[in-house]
Amino acid sequence: MAKRYLINIFLLITVLCGLSSCEENPYYDPNEGLTFDLCSQTWTDWFIIDGLDCEQQLIFSPDGKGWDTRTYHYPNGRIDRESIPFYWYWDSYYTDILYMDYEDGQTVLSDIWISGYTFECLYNGEWVTFKAY
Repeated sequence: MAKRYLINIFLLITVLCGLSSCEENPYYDPNEGLTFDLCSQTWTDWFIIDGLDCEQQLIFSPDGKGWDTRTYHYPNGRIDRESIPFYWYWDSYYTDILYMDYEDGQTVLSDIWISGYTFECLYNGEWVTFKAY
């Protein structure tokens, strides 16, 4: 009888220990790999705005800071460049949404996909493909 009681206690302890090991890791970051890929390159895109060729470079740092550098190429050969700092962070619930907070507003990057030297996303609702050079 005592042997059966000890076996039941042992099984109960085993089950309780097994269930308690299913806790989520509080330090788990679902975006860790994506953050590494994002921060390890300078991402460049070319587009036309108001008839001007524009080169946009995004640089992300792991500490949540970044730079948005835009170079405007005029037909007469003049070049203007502006560098805009921003803070960035991942969405709390969706692992493919990133927010970039500028001094004058926020930009949303969603449906993010990074593979090798290509970074695709919806940039404020418009599909954009950045390349790493």
